[in-house]
Amino acid sequence: MNGITLLILTIVIGYFYNNRWPQPMKHKIYFGVGCTAFLIFLYFMNYQTSFVYKMGKNIKEINEKPLYQSIPDFNFDTVKSDNIKVKLANRQNLRCPSCHNPIGLRDIDSYKLSYITPLQYGGQNDISNLKLMCPSCFQFRNF
Repeated sequence: MNGITLLILTIVIGYFYNNRWPQPMKHKIYFGVGCTAFLIFLYFMNYQTSFVYKMGKNIKEINEKPLYQSIPDFNFDTVKSDNIKVKLANRQNLRCPSCHNPIGLRDIDSYKLSYITPLQYGGQNDISNLKLMCPSCFQFRNF
């Protein structure tokens, strides 16, 4: 009930605000879409809570399991290689450790090697201290 009261109050304030300072049609459409999205959110949270919780649980499980388990015809033996980038990708479950996006094996050459603990902060120059990052995460990494 508090959500509907908040929505009605927001609509009333928006109405009086628009009368005082007229807004372009684009802003009115955004406001309407936002109110509609809020109503849909309220409906799902009040009447479909089990569905919402199941969806959240499924998303969490999918993000935690290795990516290759989601592909039914995937043969893990084809990924085995002596290439250090392929080994690191397998260790990371074929996901970037920063953004968790999938690592494509076809374009693995564009991925960058980075230290988990940088050498200047006491990290070791060893394969166990390396990670494979996508180019955008590598560009914006912080130490």
